[in-house]
Amino acid sequence: MERAYSCGEPGQLRGVRDSVAAFEFVLRFASLLSVAALRSAGVTAPKIARSPGLAGWVTSLSELGSLLDVARAGEAVVRVRVAVQRVRKLYRDGPGGELPFNSYKMLRDHLSHGGPVPDGVAGPVDTLTGRFWDVMADCLEGAEVRSVGGGFERHPVFVWGTDSVDLFPFFYVSEDGSWQIFSAFNHKKPSYISFGDPQRTLVQPKSDEALTALTQLLKNRRSPDDQSDYFRDAILRDLAGFQEASGTPAHPYDEADVGFVIEWHRATSDGTELRMDHFRVGKNGLREWRDDGAGWLPYSAFLRRIANLGVVARRLWHEMDQLEKRLIEEEVEGLGWSSEKTVLPATVTVRDDGNRAEPQRKTFNGLIDDLDEEVGVEHGQTLIYFVNGEAGIGKTRAMLSAALHRAAEVASGDQVDGVPLFLYIRSNGHVLENLVEVVNSAVATTRNLTDLAVKALCRNGVMALLIDGFDELLGGAGFNDAVTALRPWLEELDGRGVLVVSARSSYYANQFQESLKHAQEEGVSVHHKIAEMNRWSDGEVESFMGAHEIPSARLKELSRDDMELLRLPFFARAFAEMARVPGEVSNVAGRLISEYLRREEKKLSYSLDDTTPLLSSEELRCVFEFAAECMVDNSEREISAADLEIGAATVLGLDDVEDLNEARPHLRDRLQVLCGMTAGASRVGSSKRFRFQHELFFDYFLAGLALEYANGSNVRRFYRLLNASEWRPAMVKRVVSESPGMKLQSLLAGFDLKAESLSASRGFASLNLGSLWAAIIRMTKEVPTVTIRDATFIDPLDLAGVLVADSRFVRCTLSGLTLPAGSNWTLTLDRSVLRSLTTAHNPDLSGMRGIIHKSLVELVVPGREVCFRRPEILSTLSLLGASIADEEAASQDPPIAVEAARHFLKNLEVSGKMSMVLPSGYLPEDHRLKWVRDYEDEWKPFVDALVDAHLASRTFVSASGSRKLRVRLRIGPSKILLEDSDDPRVQTFWTTRGNG
Repeated sequence: MERAYSCGEPGQLRGVRDSVAAFEFVLRFASLLSVAALRSAGVTAPKIARSPGLAGWVTSLSELGSLLDVARAGEAVVRVRVAVQRVRKLYRDGPGGELPFNSYKMLRDHLSHGGPVPDGVAGPVDTLTGRFWDVMADCLEGAEVRSVGGGFERHPVFVWGTDSVDLFPFFYVSEDGSWQIFSAFNHKKPSYISFGDPQRTLVQPKSDEALTALTQLLKNRRSPDDQSDYFRDAILRDLAGFQEASGTPAHPYDEADVGFVIEWHRATSDGTELRMDHFRVGKNGLREWRDDGAGWLPYSAFLRRIANLGVVARRLWHEMDQLEKRLIEEEVEGLGWSSEKTVLPATVTVRDDGNRAEPQRKTFNGLIDDLDEEVGVEHGQTLIYFVNGEAGIGKTRAMLSAALHRAAEVASGDQVDGVPLFLYIRSNGHVLENLVEVVNSAVATTRNLTDLAVKALCRNGVMALLIDGFDELLGGAGFNDAVTALRPWLEELDGRGVLVVSARSSYYANQFQESLKHAQEEGVSVHHKIAEMNRWSDGEVESFMGAHEIPSARLKELSRDDMELLRLPFFARAFAEMARVPGEVSNVAGRLISEYLRREEKKLSYSLDDTTPLLSSEELRCVFEFAAECMVDNSEREISAADLEIGAATVLGLDDVEDLNEARPHLRDRLQVLCGMTAGASRVGSSKRFRFQHELFFDYFLAGLALEYANGSNVRRFYRLLNASEWRPAMVKRVVSESPGMKLQSLLAGFDLKAESLSASRGFASLNLGSLWAAIIRMTKEVPTVTIRDATFIDPLDLAGVLVADSRFVRCTLSGLTLPAGSNWTLTLDRSVLRSLTTAHNPDLSGMRGIIHKSLVELVVPGREVCFRRPEILSTLSLLGASIADEEAASQDPPIAVEAARHFLKNLEVSGKMSMVLPSGYLPEDHRLKWVRDYEDEWKPFVDALVDAHLASRTFVSASGSRKLRVRLRIGPSKILLEDSDDPRVQTFWTTRGNG
């Protein structure tokens, strides 16, 4: 056997990979020999895993060694006992200083994961491996080898005097006299390592004798209802974030009446702590850890203890407190504001696109309460709250405040099974970094957590991530696949835990949802909720102004647009600061920008004592517009100082930045003092970088650039901006409100999406077209008579009270549409997709033309029940007089199984679900799949048909409590909906549903 692992030439060193394979084989041989020795001595040996790896053999040797120590002391047992003791000691001692690895497992894992062989290690590894083989040679010295029995598999026997050890069924001798040693028992037959086959392949026994005997000696297949193995695996995974990297790997072993024990080395600031922790699966499937003083506690208490969560919370609180103070200082320095006197609690509207539940309005604290409840519930899907809102609505303040409050709460006492600690991550300053780097940076001050540890805490509800400004983390101006940055993290969470991410507009919520669809198609298990930050009410605005001692009479001086603007906390604060000075305040946004420019203008003087600016406000505005365009072009929210200098040179008409100081002495140096100029924290070795102090400034200056292009003759550059990034509400509002007459409508109507856009940028252009057309309709109270093409309306379009003369939407996508009352209107949907339609009371839809009924998920007619089923939607539309584009194709009533399948797949498509976690009875327990109830009896047959057609997989979920199933689609629901597909799986599915 040893020769099989040699290089083939006497005296020549084995290769490193051969040596590692030989070392692992010795552990296998010693374990199987120990089982045989114990059985020959009349001792019941522990069962061997069906497909053990290195860690499995090490664990087996630990258990077998304990039994050998107390077994009847025949010569065979004594020899094997000594050998096992020596092998275990060699393994525990590790390679010492002879290799650049602290353990044999680290070397083996390095090589098995594709790592290169280090120089100069072949000799030391060969020598170390030889020591293991020497131990087994000593053990077998003097043994007579016999082969007994007949047939295809004979029994090999070791004999020492009168003591013998029958090695069958883990070893057998084949007809040609070669030895075969047990490898694994997968599927229906065992496989053996062959030492007779020159190809060194695995072989299977020819008779059933070995199979029958092995069945009694191997562990049973893992039962979906047996949670102990799942729990053990989960703990070993969690411990990776806390154990000493150079220590012996954690070893679990069973212990009577206790569950199981794990021996491991915990990394601490004082060195390494050897621990033996007891765990069990308690009543109702609860995972528990035994505390020496308090008895059995929830497993989360163990994680809180080893993470030293109270200390972590105090250190995080200090870090966030300093951040909050820096944000206040930036406002004082950059905007000239005084310290704020009051902060009103933020409110959100939470919706779950995966069900039909009504959106819920609640305070941000109420959202946190929901998070606390969800974090401990195992749905089999990681829950992501997407906090969405306009720039200036208070996302950062709300998230930072929640994290600060929670850190103080956790730090105040030893909560055994309390609320999760929040790890607040501010994306600003981490442009284009991956999430692992950002998390490691965020916990650096704790001194005892790493990214791996944070993942373990998040998996078990002890911690939750709050990522503020998710779009900034990804580069800023736009990102094509939001979940790309989160995906490695989501995969590590394994369908557990809660994340909260924020970004600046409804576009990101929809982009994020689309990105989740792609991620779920590739196996990431995620559920998604959107928490839309609400603008302040009139009462909240008045309350805020009263706290800042601003008389209510000052509010009456404002225009309707300015009053609407004060519903954003940032502008309310700006107005409160402006109103401290006597005089009329109007055009709050314009005045805020003007004051920002004046403050920056003063910094760009020839000297500290000189009041003559190096750049006028108008020139500075042009420089900032250049900066905004540069950010869009580079898909970032930052630009380098060099780019800012290029902008200044361009505005001044200079060909070279080197001429800046000659044209305006000291300008290059003075540009470095602008607010928003910071050290390049996001890039190693980078110089200073510029960012706008507030996202609203970016929107304002980019809108100015768009207006310049739209109102001038540079139509191509206007179209380029449409393609380049998402236009958020503040930008859209300025462009629409300041565009003269029909100029903007003419530009939008003349935009050819296919001709003007590359495929990668059509999503931006289509969404921007939808935002601009929606704003025009809101402002003018009428739908333009020009044709609206290729627009995506991500928010419902409300045409109630709007003039609709003869309107036409071509190749558009509308999330929702509310129709006008009466019958004196005409609206044509040409090849357009509409998800939700709401009519007026007593509707007349004779003016509705071209609607595709199969794209509708719901039809709302006031005074009637909402229609969800496709046949009901079709009949109702027909009854109300609508002209239906696909009515002829739906003339025959399909079988109920077909209609139910269409209904389920359409809802899966809309909700973006690629995986579902279901109880054993298949019907969902929560409201996430409420639409299943529409065809309740068809749901299980539908799922079975997907699985049978290989369009979905069905697996058991590793979770405490009752048994659950995870059903995961292999392709997207939109592809399964193609009933004439060439995919044989799709054809099989529809045939079984009755539409073949």
